[in-house]
Amino acid sequence: MKTKHDSRREERRPVNIKATISVDGRVLPARTRDISRSGICLLSDTEIPRDTELQIQLVLSLGIDKISEPLLVTGRTIWCTAMFGRYQIGVIFVEIDGNRRRFLDMFMRFVDGEVNAVGHDPTGDQADRSRPVEDKDDPFRP
Repeated sequence: MKTKHDSRREERRPVNIKATISVDGRVLPARTRDISRSGICLLSDTEIPRDTELQIQLVLSLGIDKISEPLLVTGRTIWCTAMFGRYQIGVIFVEIDGNRRRFLDMFMRFVDGEVNAVGHDPTGDQADRSRPVEDKDDPFRP
């Protein structure tokens, strides 16, 4: 029997970072629950109805006083569920152009641990040798 998770286009990765949602002229704070190359699950204090178009800004914390460039994506809500006084919001990405696709891919590679904070493959020739792969400040370290 196929589960709901099995029917997703891309595997989602758990990640808990700050997000900013822009919808209908409002700017709302949120947190991420998980992300994939095709969508994201957000947690917010504000209900956002199904089929609402929104802009999402994500910024990774790369250690003390270091953050990534913001990843700006357009999405459309596909579901919104009340949970313990907050809302869990499922969003599918839409209108991802070539530059955003590349940045989203880099973002996902960082989440997957395939690149380090300076954007290099930690196992390849271009790796930053001054930074250990097991960085204690890595926000995604197990």
